[in-house]
Amino acid sequence: MRITFFKIPQHRKFQYDPIYYNPEKEEREERLRRIKQEMGVEVEEQSDERAYKERIRGGMRRRIKSHFEVGRSERKKSNIRLIIILVLLMIIFYYLLNAASEWYSQFMM
Repeated sequence: MRITFFKIPQHRKFQYDPIYYNPEKEEREERLRRIKQEMGVEVEEQSDERAYKERIRGGMRRRIKSHFEVGRSERKKSNIRLIIILVLLMIIFYYLLNAASEWYSQFMM
């Protein structure tokens, strides 16, 4: 019998059921839905559900796209701001270095 002072946790189990995504099947179903909608055969309830899913999917795409566009413009603004700050710091450093060398030459020589 072993005596342990610390409880050693067991590994955690993660249950993941992968979902198979078939883009060809979705494309085929979308074409069939459009054809049925044009012919007026599709049931209104299915159409509403599909339209709801499309709105959600489209909204997510727009939100993700706008997020990346905003990110790019913000990075560009940030980089320009950083360059301006670095140039200003270099000018201030040059001025202080020049003033220090003048002070040193004036008092030490």
